[in-house]
Amino acid sequence: MSWNLEWFGTPRVTRTDADYAYFTDVIRRVSPDIIAFQEADSKEAVERILPKGQYSLYLSDRHGKASESFRNSNQYTGFAIRQSLPVSDPKDIASLNIRTAPKSGERARKGRLRYGTYVVVHPQSGTPIHLLSVHLKSGCYSSKISRQSASCRVLSYQAGVLKNWIDQRLAAKESFLISGDFNHRMADSGDWLYRSLSTASSSDRHSVQLLTKDVNASCYVRLNRSKRKAEYRRYTALIDHFVASADIAYALRQGKVYQYPFSREDVRRLTLSDHCPLVLDIRLQPGSGL
Repeated sequence: MSWNLEWFGTPRVTRTDADYAYFTDVIRRVSPDIIAFQEADSKEAVERILPKGQYSLYLSDRHGKASESFRNSNQYTGFAIRQSLPVSDPKDIASLNIRTAPKSGERARKGRLRYGTYVVVHPQSGTPIHLLSVHLKSGCYSSKISRQSASCRVLSYQAGVLKNWIDQRLAAKESFLISGDFNHRMADSGDWLYRSLSTASSSDRHSVQLLTKDVNASCYVRLNRSKRKAEYRRYTALIDHFVASADIAYALRQGKVYQYPFSREDVRRLTLSDHCPLVLDIRLQPGSGL
């Protein structure tokens, strides 16, 4: 499951015990082995909604970097993974955190954007799976927005960082899954962001797959903006996605990927998130690697 929790555990969005209980109930209902989350302020906030004794928590390396964090409210990426699954924890993809897109020949300056949290899960059967939880630059949601805008330039730079990571996985013939908030409608026909990630550096042009390309989106949310009248929206285009290696895409033929919707009633009575969870339900078989 991938879920942007929206300023979770911060004073930016105040939540009650009933709100936290709802988040926990969603996790219990879906019962995912792996949760890729975004916009969490602390381990303590995420632990509050995890069924006790079931998950190990991996919060972004950025949370220990004072110069790259904010004093009061932060948006960290991370994972919660079933304790029965062996996990190794390489360094996160810190180069996704840039202030502005560097010009040719310049070095990128660090900002306060999100790292890509990086872990490797080692199933009892099958090959290890390299996982990223990402939250990319906002403000460049579709291909209709100028590629020259400041937000799109940052997003394009971040795409290059992810492409380098993908190329490393492909060269090593490793399984991978990138989950999270891409802040972009990659399922649009001919979208530049997906093309930039999927341009093959090997002979297999189908080695990078957008698993969410056919997901029917219908996410009803309340925008949690302080000192403003409540505003409700229904989002019918995804900006949260799963991008995966070919073997995981192949396993999806006997699985499913879907959005977990909130009911209108729950959205109006509780303070939830402005993102509905995405769920990927597959079983990987030994020998189905790249």
